[in-house]
Amino acid sequence: MRGGMKVSAGSAAAARAYLEADRGRADDYYLTEGTGLARRFVARDGRVAERAPLTGVTYETWVAGRDPDTGDPRGRLRTDDRAVRFVEVVVNGPKSWSLAAAVHPDIAAAYDAAQDRAAAQIIGWLAAHATTRVGPRGGQVQVPVEMLEAVTVRHYTSRAGDPHRHLHLQIGARVFAAGRWRGLHTVGVRDFLAALNGIGHAAVACDSQFRAALAVHGYTVDATGEIRELAAYVGPFSARTAQIGRNLDRYERDWMAAHPGEQPGPALRRAWDARAWAEGRPDKVIPRSGADLVARWRAELGSLGYRDPAHPVSLAAAPVGALDREAAVDVVLTRLGAGRSAWNPADVRGEVERLIAAEGVIAETAVRL
Repeated sequence: MRGGMKVSAGSAAAARAYLEADRGRADDYYLTEGTGLARRFVARDGRVAERAPLTGVTYETWVAGRDPDTGDPRGRLRTDDRAVRFVEVVVNGPKSWSLAAAVHPDIAAAYDAAQDRAAAQIIGWLAAHATTRVGPRGGQVQVPVEMLEAVTVRHYTSRAGDPHRHLHLQIGARVFAAGRWRGLHTVGVRDFLAALNGIGHAAVACDSQFRAALAVHGYTVDATGEIRELAAYVGPFSARTAQIGRNLDRYERDWMAAHPGEQPGPALRRAWDARAWAEGRPDKVIPRSGADLVARWRAELGSLGYRDPAHPVSLAAAPVGALDREAAVDVVLTRLGAGRSAWNPADVRGEVERLIAAEGVIAETAVRL
């Protein structure tokens, strides 16, 4: 996992619009009606449980700080533009993971499942460490949260339309503690970013099912998590995608200038997508569905010279017991000290998770933890 943290404030409708807009147009080929906008999770008593998925309407209700099932407010809610709604991080990985998933459906399924498990681990860790404030203004104290909720939304592409499987993980700003719903202490959550990124990265990189799916197709992973056999194609593939994105931006800009005050519809946007792809490369696949989109990606990789590895490879995991703990302490402290003069336990946790992944550990979740 790489990236920062977004603290979302303002209207619930704007949050929904942001989430739906923060995907490439190509993601439309994957979307189907009735699947729900977001998956919803509740963490309490050390367990993370999934609830019924949220539609666009119930997602807005949840973001607004209300119970998505009943609409009841969760405590005293602010309604101004500075009201915090959720804290978001993105569960993602090296671009080569998404390229492998685009080429092989079984890798895609294993990668998606590994990201889901990573999100659950992040939610569980946050539930065990997040706090809220209790007491009168000027005399408040921090107390642990007893229950928090989160949602995840899966996107398959980047804004430019290239393979980029990722989860938007949003932690609700309303948490339960000391007998009632209260506001999440977001300042404290910001200090957890290194741990969240480290846990998310290691959870996928060390995931035995994901790594087994890669090995079956002959893929190997280096210490950074990059797939060696695909790393050379990440840059050229992204460059071609950027060209398509520039074409799309130009079409939209010209159309908006000719149609002031109007908004282009889905059919027009799909036509632009086909045109942007065909421009300069008319012999390639123009997508009409998710399957066509994958065929387009495979064709582009092939044009760059990519060929599948000839044979499977053995899944060689580093023995957990062979990890030198004293050496690990030295490495982690050296990395932390090189970056800043002070750090917190979450910073340590993040570095340790990355070190475990870099050592080549492949293990079930409980073993790695």
